[in-house]
Amino acid sequence: MEGSDCQRDMREIKKALLKASFEGSVIALADLLEKHPLLLDMPITFSSETPLHIAITAGHDEFAKVVLSKKPGFASEFDSEGSSPLQLACASKNIEMVKLLLTVAPDICLHKDGYGLPPLHLAVMKGNRVDILKELLQCMPQAIDIVLDGGETILHLCVNHNRLEELELLLQWLDDHHHEVSVNSIDDRRHTVLHLAVAKKHIQIIKLLLAHGVEVNALNQNGLTALDILTQSTVRDLRDMDMLEVLEGAGGLRARGGNVNNEANDARHLVVEVRDNPPGINQNNIRRRTCKALGKYEKELNQKLNVMMVVASLIAGIGFQAALNPPSGLIKNPSEEKHAFAPSSSTSDTTDKFYSFYMFSNAIGVLGSLLVILLVMGGLPFDGPCFVWLLTILMCVSITAMGLTYQVAIFSYRYSYDQVSPPVFQMSLVLVLGVLLLHVMRSILLFLEKKGRILKRIFLCF
Repeated sequence: MEGSDCQRDMREIKKALLKASFEGSVIALADLLEKHPLLLDMPITFSSETPLHIAITAGHDEFAKVVLSKKPGFASEFDSEGSSPLQLACASKNIEMVKLLLTVAPDICLHKDGYGLPPLHLAVMKGNRVDILKELLQCMPQAIDIVLDGGETILHLCVNHNRLEELELLLQWLDDHHHEVSVNSIDDRRHTVLHLAVAKKHIQIIKLLLAHGVEVNALNQNGLTALDILTQSTVRDLRDMDMLEVLEGAGGLRARGGNVNNEANDARHLVVEVRDNPPGINQNNIRRRTCKALGKYEKELNQKLNVMMVVASLIAGIGFQAALNPPSGLIKNPSEEKHAFAPSSSTSDTTDKFYSFYMFSNAIGVLGSLLVILLVMGGLPFDGPCFVWLLTILMCVSITAMGLTYQVAIFSYRYSYDQVSPPVFQMSLVLVLGVLLLHVMRSILLFLEKKGRILKRIFLCF
């Protein structure tokens, strides 16, 4: 009976210890240790977690520090999921506890938890833990060389979880120190981090990798370069154009086109399975779909076309009325004329010039608007940014022509009724022409700056 009572009492004491750990009560811990100095050395068979695990998970730093000072061995214990206190501290983003645990048990940096992740890799996967990464690298640099299941390095993990800041830190560390892992490390399928970045469409990571010297034409086990993966992807969006330009600008080539040095890569060329080159998808279709930017591009295209239709309809209506009812200043005496919109034979030369220019400019505006309406309502002759650019040019021509028509109509009053102050409208005309000139100059400068990319985009659109 006494033995059974003693076991029951110890069980209650251990439960009290775990309760104090959950609550973070340093006072309760001190009372328990005062009564039972060897309490922390006794195994707790009904729980896989030590008091240190519980305190770190609950965020009780002071309690964890006291436990660690009394029992440093807890730093090397693992719970039922194979996690050490250091991994729990990394997961909970507790930098102070990470520093303390590294001073007690630095070798634990090399231990993998039940999911196969060492503390350094766990911090990368969780993200936003650059300070913790720095501490782990300083304490145990060789942890960066640990390879995960599937042959993935910590750089592959960064790309898979889109950890740009962490990747930048690790690449800089690898540039400054010698390690087995490098920017060109491959996994079991011979994928480099660049292959993964392209497949996941992480454009910023691609640029970062290229800046650190990644091999742009490395081949995976199917004999594909990063550019092959991009062009054979069946999921398209606006980022594909940027990635294509970045990779080709860095010297990226397609292995399928025979541009890669076959003599140097024969050992790595493998037969490509059918799934690597789906039937019915050729390079031209891929380029065209890239330019179209499915989904988002179609929505933006419809919005632009709707706006153009409204503006073109307004201009066409205004121009039609302006042609039927020209301003009286363009005709000597409209009430005496048989046809109100026919110029009088006695009209001065200046008025004749105004009338001719008025009708010509108005006709340009109306015809340009009607052409826009016809193209939009009749269906797109081809789809892509080039068609939108053509419609935009037509609308600019129509709007400019109607603006000039308005200016001519106002100027005509000077020579008939002399009721309007000409300088005001002369200044407005200069302003309109000045804005157009600036727009033309800007377009020319952009063309000269990006002529290579512009020509490439035009080619891709067709």
